[in-house]
Amino acid sequence: MDEFKPYITGDGSVGLYSDEFQDIYHSGYGALSEAYEKFVFPIEINKDNLNVLDVCFGLGYNSKAFLNQYGKNRKINFDCLDINKSLFLLSPFIKTNHKFSDYFRRKQKTDSKYVRLGKYKKYKINSWVNYILIKYLYKEFNELFSKKYPLETRFRKFIDPNISHFNERFRVWGYKYILNENKSTYLHNIDYWYLSKRYKYLFEDNIKFKFYVADARETIQTLNKEYDVIFLDAFTTNKCPQLWSLDFIKELYKRTADDGVLVTYSNSVLVRNTMVESGFFTGKIINEDDKQIGTICSKSKSKIKHPLNEYELGLLKTRAGIPYRDENLSQSSSVIIHNRELEVQNSNLISSSRYIKNKGVLE
Repeated sequence: MDEFKPYITGDGSVGLYSDEFQDIYHSGYGALSEAYEKFVFPIEINKDNLNVLDVCFGLGYNSKAFLNQYGKNRKINFDCLDINKSLFLLSPFIKTNHKFSDYFRRKQKTDSKYVRLGKYKKYKINSWVNYILIKYLYKEFNELFSKKYPLETRFRKFIDPNISHFNERFRVWGYKYILNENKSTYLHNIDYWYLSKRYKYLFEDNIKFKFYVADARETIQTLNKEYDVIFLDAFTTNKCPQLWSLDFIKELYKRTADDGVLVTYSNSVLVRNTMVESGFFTGKIINEDDKQIGTICSKSKSKIKHPLNEYELGLLKTRAGIPYRDENLSQSSSVIIHNRELEVQNSNLISSSRYIKNKGVLE
């Protein structure tokens, strides 16, 4: 895990900085706040049986927040994609319910340039969500429970001690009984505290997780489900263009249910035009301060609460909206970026700056 630098974001939840991408995995104003406000709250749920695709799972905030909000009394299948297995293994242990005062007491050298203090909102992830993750992570990756302390010392202060304690009990007593579905034996051997009705979700199969450690472009071609919800949370377009290409988004479109939605944090003209060219109806995610904080897409126009206005649709048709292309879903990021630069240079489309000057400020 040397490639990650943990820090506390503006709402008290833990964020990570990636040395490989030289970028943060989460918004500096709050990793958990971003998950709820940009990925969970914009979605209207009217089904009891859901398929969810999480592209770039990271620490799992989006899926965990969604499960925390909508998981009770529903059947949900999560397919989670990430190229880094360490993030999957770390996800249930991260402390997501920091006291906000912790941020002020702790002077962290790693977070000074990333954290953006704003409105503090006490969002939570309940423990049972992480318990379910642990159950399915063990099924997928046995080494998660191969030792008592699976996390490095430098991560320890960012780890929820209750989850670590549960992990050890689960490792010693629980997993072999749960996986064998021998629940009576499991009930006999583990503390009553773990068997209260609060944790009944451990013994049910309403919630399922499947983890895919590979390039998402490869994985997406193997999935044959229709998804009611798709989270697209890749690094920015200039850092990870392969997951914003027209060709990749078309693959997501194919796997979106007729009344399903795709949500992402990005407001960029490039991303929105790529969504439109892929066939999606595309709109804005608006927060309580009436600011655009993301993009929502669907095959159904009725799912778009805040559609793009005439000015914004016109902006998509400028050079800024020219999409990345990755015809065989196999090109390197540098090649994808270079090819788009050539296409922009040779384009007869109006520039975004000229369009804005001609049309005036955004309405």
